[in-house]
Amino acid sequence: LFKNQLHKPTPTEVARNYDAFLNGYAEVYNQDTGELYDPKNFKSLSTGTIIAYLNKWENKIATHKARSGDRQVYMGNFKPHHQMDLPTLAGSIISIDDRQPPFVYNTKNDRVWFYLGVDIASQCFTTFVYGKTKEGIIVDFYRQMVRNYTEWGFCLPHELECESSLNSSFKDTLLRPGNMFQEVKIEANNARGKYIERMNGKLRYEVEKSASGWLARPTAKSEANQLSGAKKQIIPYEILVNERLLELEQWNNSPHPDHKGMSRWDYFEKNQNPNLKSTNWQGILPTIGYKTPTSCNGGYVKLQGKKRAIADDGKILTGEALIQQMRVIEGKEFDVYWIDGNDGEVLKALVYMSDKFICEVMEMPRYNRATIERTEADSEALKLQSAYVMSVDAFEKRQRNRIDSIQIIDNTPKTVNSNFKIPNLKRYTPEAEPVEVFADDDDDDLVYVPSASPSQGWRSNFNL
Repeated sequence: LFKNQLHKPTPTEVARNYDAFLNGYAEVYNQDTGELYDPKNFKSLSTGTIIAYLNKWENKIATHKARSGDRQVYMGNFKPHHQMDLPTLAGSIISIDDRQPPFVYNTKNDRVWFYLGVDIASQCFTTFVYGKTKEGIIVDFYRQMVRNYTEWGFCLPHELECESSLNSSFKDTLLRPGNMFQEVKIEANNARGKYIERMNGKLRYEVEKSASGWLARPTAKSEANQLSGAKKQIIPYEILVNERLLELEQWNNSPHPDHKGMSRWDYFEKNQNPNLKSTNWQGILPTIGYKTPTSCNGGYVKLQGKKRAIADDGKILTGEALIQQMRVIEGKEFDVYWIDGNDGEVLKALVYMSDKFICEVMEMPRYNRATIERTEADSEALKLQSAYVMSVDAFEKRQRNRIDSIQIIDNTPKTVNSNFKIPNLKRYTPEAEPVEVFADDDDDDLVYVPSASPSQGWRSNFNL
């Protein structure tokens, strides 16, 4: 009676329903079997007994789960949680989630969406994006994470813990273990399962609370965090975003809770896990990279207005390795998946043909045309470009030398006949000359005449 009714009766109402059942004014049946219960088989109970029964832990744990629409409250009151130690090395695990800082930017009470990622060991917010809606924010977030970590010279985190709503669509692509992260833990509607929830709470009450326009939670338990009588303040969107980013900057530069002489950012920089794996670009770019159809001509691939050289594993190819890739893509069309850096320039670009990875493309280093102005970097660029060009030239020479020198004599008649002639034209007419035939000597008439001089031995041949 307490668990299944849609209007969620109180224990007192259940006691009245039970009393009506015993007195024949209400019928009670089993939804699964259809059995109609007989009141004679049940004894009378006081209201206090019924309330005490429903409030027992072993009964309340089941009825609360069925009746409550707030899974977080149920888990907080009834479900035990894991007890774990925090990691000590940055990059071991990152916790991510979306949040709306408690500020509004218009009269419709709209709030900015942020998606944040915090490195658990350092408590440093390493990735953050924002927008007026959640549409596309998760893809922007992962792109920004790749940009930041690559620019800083760090490997991507080993493990990810995240919420399910925005990330579940990537579980077979980007978030498959081994692609962007080695381990992935997707928490479905489990706020306390994500470490970042604690950090969001600290941001709200320890950092943002003192800012203009801060909004309290309507159901806050602490009186200090409850609504006040102050009028709601609207913060313009650009100012709101800028202030929240300044707060994240302040947070990262604040002392690490376990290492007071070191900021969270300093801890993140100096305590990177040495066992992190290099970025798996092939596991990332086909999902979050920009896709551009292009082609290869003359050994260069045009992308974002620049001619880029064929490369692999971060190095421009030369020699036979270059030739092997040119055999595949030269003169052909294909797709390039790429991502830009924080400076807007191409950070990484991969060539795919029929969804198969082929190679990488990179911007060719340039050098100064004027010899007198060249630096050491210019000299290195000149060497690389020369090697790139010579690789193709040498291949062309090898291919040319493999071709036999042959000619063709074409005796195909060019006219049907000679019926039409223009008078008085000089024409080439071959003159037939008689062929003189010489008689062959008859070898049978030759007579062998032996030498009359006696043999003087082999010494005579050398005037000895």
